[in-house]
Amino acid sequence: MTFPILVDLDDAVPIYAQIERQIRALLGSGHWKPGDKLPSVRETAVRLQVNPLTVVKAFRHLQEEGLLETRPGAGVFVAKVVQAPRAARRDAVRRSLEEAIAEGAAHGLTREEIAELFDAALLKHKARLPK
Repeated sequence: MTFPILVDLDDAVPIYAQIERQIRALLGSGHWKPGDKLPSVRETAVRLQVNPLTVVKAFRHLQEEGLLETRPGAGVFVAKVVQAPRAARRDAVRRSLEEAIAEGAAHGLTREEIAELFDAALLKHKARLPK
């Protein structure tokens, strides 16, 4: 099986955030399911050619969100119940929005352009958002 995570060293988004985003997408797509074991920190760092502490940071953020769990001596697994407390979910969304804003700024977008993109995304997903 191919390794499902890639990083772009030239991207303005920090590497740990790229890893987090891709793991969230893999979980959302069903590539990894609750209880599945993830590649180890060492294996992930070697395959991505990044510092292991970068992988640790990404895994720790995802663990704080309730998406991953560490089992001492066994590794890192997808949480059996992927439902973090509301504060953790809000914090995860806030971080994602901050990353998106930073990426937009890195690409030279103005505040107004970023706000337009945000509003368009909200409209696109309006039906899926709770009242």
